[in-house]
Amino acid sequence: MTKQLPLIGFLFASLMSHAAVSFAKEEAIEAPIYYKIEEPFVINFSNQSNNRVRFLQVKVALMAKQQTIIDSAILNLPMIQDELRTLFSEQNYNTVSTLDGRKKLHALATEDIQSLLREESGVEGLEKVYFTSFIVQ
Repeated sequence: MTKQLPLIGFLFASLMSHAAVSFAKEEAIEAPIYYKIEEPFVINFSNQSNNRVRFLQVKVALMAKQQTIIDSAILNLPMIQDELRTLFSEQNYNTVSTLDGRKKLHALATEDIQSLLREESGVEGLEKVYFTSFIVQ
């Protein structure tokens, strides 16, 4: 039994060090930080919809894992809003009313804002643009 004590001690120490490394890795994962753009985007599609009254209303939130990215987005908020408003206005009712069209618009919005932040602030790391509300009528 006394010969097994060092082995048990070694195994216990190994397990504890493995647990400590796993905990450190979990701590290194950065939690997402969200910034919600308060003003919804409202787009009138009458020109793109054969003069039928059609609207798109989108609420947007940005997600990053570093506060500096969110700070840069807040600093450049007027440009981000203009970029998104322009992007949304370029769409048409038939496109945004489908799931596939919405997914493509989502990808375009994310790419456009990432590019804008890269050009204006030199920062990279905006993870995603979320549509927290998406109403088409």
